Amino acid sequence: MAVDLSLFNNSVSTLLDHLTRHYGEDANLETYVICARVSSATIPGGSGINWIVNPGGEELAGGLLREVLKAVEGNGDLS
Repeated sequence: MAVDLSLFNNSVSTLLDHLTRHYGEDANLETYVICARVSSATIPGGSGINWIVNPGGEELAGGLLREVLKAVEGNGDLS
């Protein structure tokens, strides 16, 4: 599988720029999850989800993903 790493580099740069611009020096990055859907004729069902969680972030990952899902389903409205 060929992957254009510039896509990841740009995404990480955008995230880091956002975090440093909107949060103060006292803010602490608790966890992150990087996930992707891959499609292929060789995958049962045609596609699969892959993810990684930062080391030690496993306990917080579920809550983070629930908040992301709420934001996506609510069009960014977390209320």
